[in-house]
Amino acid sequence: MTSFFAQLRSAVTPRSRILKFALYGLTVYLLGCAVLGGLIPYIAKQQAPTILTEQLGRNVTLQDISINPFTLELAVSGFEINELDSPKTFASFAAAYGNIQLWQSISSWAIVIEDIRLQQPTFRVARTETANQQVVFNFSDIITRLSQNSQPTPMSTEPSVIPAINIANIQIQQGVFTLDDNVTDTHINYPNINVSLAQFNSLSSALNDKQDQVNRYNLRIEDQFKGSVALQGQFQLAPLAIKGDVKVTGIDLSRYWSFIDQLFAINLAEGTLSLNGQYDVILQDKNLAPISHINVTKAQIVIKRFKALHQQDEKIAIDVLALNNINLDSHKKRVSIGEFHTEKGNIKLNITPTGADLVALLLPKDTELTTTVDTSDLSSTASTTTESAITESAITESATTDTIDSETADLGSIDIEKANSDEQKADSTNVADTITDKAIATVKQVTTDLNTKAASDTTAKTDTETDAEPLLAQQSPPSATQDATKETTVETDSQTTQQKTAVTSNSIDADSPWLVTLDKISIAQYQVKLGEGIASDKIILWQIGPIDLTTGVIKSDLSSPINYQFSAGINQQSLLTSTGQVDALAQTVNAEIDFSNMLLSRLQPYIAPYINITIEDGMFSTKGILHADAKDTLTYSGSANISQLHINDNVLKQPLLTWQTMDINQLSFDRQQANIDIDEINFDKLFSRLIISPDRSTNISELINTPADVKQTTASVETDSVETDSVETDKVAVSPSKAEQATLSTGNEQSTTDAPQMKLNINKIGFKDSSAFFADNSLTPNFASGIEMLNGQITNLSSNPETTASVDLAGKIDKYAPVTLKGDVNPLLAQPYLDLNLNFDKVELTSVNPYSGTYAGYYIDKGQLSLDLNYQLKNNELVGSNHVVIDQLELGKRSNSSLATSLPVTLAIALLQDRHGVIDLGVDVSGDIDSPSFSFGSIIINALGNIITKAVTSPFSFLAGLVGSDEQIDKISFEYGRSNISLKQKSTLDKLAKALIDRPLLNLNIKGSIDIINDKQALAETKLHKQLANAAGIKFKDFPKSVSASKYPVTGPLADALYQLVEQELSQDPLDIKQKLQQKKPKLTEAELITRWHIGLYNMLKNHQQFTADEFGLLAQDRAKAVKAYLIAQAGIDAGKIFVLESRINTAEDAAEALLELQVK
Repeated sequence: MTSFFAQLRSAVTPRSRILKFALYGLTVYLLGCAVLGGLIPYIAKQQAPTILTEQLGRNVTLQDISINPFTLELAVSGFEINELDSPKTFASFAAAYGNIQLWQSISSWAIVIEDIRLQQPTFRVARTETANQQVVFNFSDIITRLSQNSQPTPMSTEPSVIPAINIANIQIQQGVFTLDDNVTDTHINYPNINVSLAQFNSLSSALNDKQDQVNRYNLRIEDQFKGSVALQGQFQLAPLAIKGDVKVTGIDLSRYWSFIDQLFAINLAEGTLSLNGQYDVILQDKNLAPISHINVTKAQIVIKRFKALHQQDEKIAIDVLALNNINLDSHKKRVSIGEFHTEKGNIKLNITPTGADLVALLLPKDTELTTTVDTSDLSSTASTTTESAITESAITESATTDTIDSETADLGSIDIEKANSDEQKADSTNVADTITDKAIATVKQVTTDLNTKAASDTTAKTDTETDAEPLLAQQSPPSATQDATKETTVETDSQTTQQKTAVTSNSIDADSPWLVTLDKISIAQYQVKLGEGIASDKIILWQIGPIDLTTGVIKSDLSSPINYQFSAGINQQSLLTSTGQVDALAQTVNAEIDFSNMLLSRLQPYIAPYINITIEDGMFSTKGILHADAKDTLTYSGSANISQLHINDNVLKQPLLTWQTMDINQLSFDRQQANIDIDEINFDKLFSRLIISPDRSTNISELINTPADVKQTTASVETDSVETDSVETDKVAVSPSKAEQATLSTGNEQSTTDAPQMKLNINKIGFKDSSAFFADNSLTPNFASGIEMLNGQITNLSSNPETTASVDLAGKIDKYAPVTLKGDVNPLLAQPYLDLNLNFDKVELTSVNPYSGTYAGYYIDKGQLSLDLNYQLKNNELVGSNHVVIDQLELGKRSNSSLATSLPVTLAIALLQDRHGVIDLGVDVSGDIDSPSFSFGSIIINALGNIITKAVTSPFSFLAGLVGSDEQIDKISFEYGRSNISLKQKSTLDKLAKALIDRPLLNLNIKGSIDIINDKQALAETKLHKQLANAAGIKFKDFPKSVSASKYPVTGPLADALYQLVEQELSQDPLDIKQKLQQKKPKLTEAELITRWHIGLYNMLKNHQQFTADEFGLLAQDRAKAVKAYLIAQAGIDAGKIFVLESRINTAEDAAEALLELQVK
């Protein structure tokens, strides 16, 4: 037995060392696996939450950690970081998994990982505003805490080395990101975020080597509104480059508008963004230096169902906005866009003297449009976003660099978004400060670039840049098999080369501008509701649409003219079409214009301040060729037409000018030459109204508003025009300084003074089946006539003072009475010239019934008119010789017209028509039309004015003139208390009777009146005398005429009668009255006492007399009868022509006379 073990020992001994080491190794391996798979996960599970909680200041929980020591798989589950002082989740993930390939890592001298997965990660970002109006994030405390606990790391000047890392598969599955912006009350959730990265190799030059399967990435993000962002492609780290495809679908822009809605007055109600394209981005070096190359191809940006509101009023609604086939090459500094397309847009805006409301709504609320940029303001506040700063910088740029600005702004889009999210409280945390600093740096960089570009030559340079792939090859990293020293040296050389390349590239950027090419603009089916309030106090609505516009190629350097085709409907009736070419660089326009069916009544608010007319109807059309440039060249050649014109005179409330058609066959306008040439103007069924007023002015002159009103309105319109021009020119409402305004005003005045006077030449003006209404109210009676079937022409009308136009027109009244108008005129001169003859002969006045019924208030039953008119006007001196004869005029019934004159027409005719039924007037007119001075014939009684008006307003003066008298014959005066006619009044009545005999259509009404005070005194004295005569026992006719209060007999029958009446009428003793008088005046003599005593008794009795209204009325009636009796008995007037009016009732009490009144039979 012993020998057996000895033999066994001797047999085993040679192998004992190997076994021993194997056993030791197995023990260590098993122990390591136990520690790695059991102890470390246990410790990590217990300690990691505590350590993280202490480091972060947040409650951190961890459900489980497991490590497979055999396959080196790490799994973590249930990780969660809570919000500060809240159980809500800040960040978490359901499970994390990683698988390190140890042996492959050792063999390849790199970190090799088979798989990394992160499942259901969640991350919540919240922004709030503190009580002191500071904006903080829900992670600001973590950053602050970590920065306080960490030591500053010195900056290393050594270039960093990218480690070799190979990962076969990286995945983030079902991630959730939540953004709660309590400042703007915006809450966005991204419930489904998935990221995958295949065959990641940190040192691979996958893009250079065209390794299609290496460093492939795929990212898809979906928001809670079913919008998604998908990116897929390939990238490399050294040098950093990325390429791929992007597809954005169904992003609801209205959900994101709340981030910035407080900055704007307008609200985005709807809008869906879609985007797709290919991109290729290369950086200069791996340290994230400025981007050296961006390439975008086949990109498309589409916004659908865009709708913006202001106070629930829809301002903008666009069905489609699209940029198609976008290509960008930053190395060549070229941007090409296949097409800008938009359709079915509805835009509503109002334009007032303060500007366009929509422009103000689309700009930030506190935006101040200035011509300079002060970027130092950005360092104190981040409320002005980087995009706003770029916009302000772009104001100083020319139109050539406008498009470049928008493209350059995209380069800083990431920093811009951060700066926007920080708003005005960027200094609340270190992170916010960092974001603000980046935004400021971006703006300064962009501003510098723009200023450099503005100074550069606008012409295209020879394309000397290299392509992207050689640049990548130049920047390729060293091989992974090289040692570290060699790798560092090569990278340093590469960086030096890159810096040289960057200097060269920057020099090229400074010397050559960007070139943006837009192949086409397509605008279809747009509608614009334009409220115009500049030229009128009220908003005038213009419905413009559908609007269609297509253009040819547009380049940012404006090197080629722009061809266009445009059409637009106006107010659902007019149509404007135009095709042509615009050269923005040369500032010229060449266009063919076809404008049809423009409703002229739409222009009423614009002409109302200047001319007192109303355009009821009218269609304007024109077709021609327009040439214009910035050097005051403006020419137009074509034809024009106005049809169905109807213009009303607001003063007369009647049509002023109408026609069926007005055709201009050939029109030529040249502003520089100040010349208008017209071949022919042909009117069809023209109607015009010309009225000469009694003061020799015309109805045309009365339509012009007063100079003060026109000046005020014109000043307002000119101010608005200057503001509008400023907006159009500078693309922003930049107000000029006062000095600039003064210079502009002086320049305008000088330009107006130096401008040549417009010259007008018209070969022919033709009239067909036209008519005219002419009235001369300076004649007596007023002449008015309508001329129909007017045909003829006016030739050689010119503003040349050496020429006159010939007039040859013929027409008819009532289609049978011929009317001719011949002579020479030139109304275009500063002092118009006129020599015209107008003749009528025995025209039936019944033909002008519509006018007599409207204006005179009566229709004409019978009458004929013969009229010869001649007017000559030269050097503003008017000479007229007119002869008017109206025979057997008889008026018919009243027309009850609201426009009828208030004057008694029938009275005027009765005054003018002689006993043979003829009205014969001769009127000679002469004088200066600027200061009228007229002289009429014998029947005008050497006075100026309208004889009809004078006749009806002063008929008795007119009758007195007929008999050669100028005295007043409409009143007959009487002595107080008497009704008998005096000798003087008999002479007046004789003259009146003579005039009445010559005017058989007149009747005379007579009404008596009294003077209540003086007539009463006279009647009282007469009545007292009758009582005294009766008491004295004498007849009244024998009563002394000289008896009065002061001349009363002292003794005798009359004295006794006086005492008797005092006792009877007054019941007083006359002696008592005498005794009282003696007591008051003791110094009176006996004779004086008796005289005063009789005066007192006489006046007491006189004042005691009583009268009734009938007695006064009877006196007035007796006076009227006395006048009638004289006219019939003495003057021979027919009793049927004289009427006594009732005078006893409502008796007039202001004069002792008889009032006369004329009345038509």
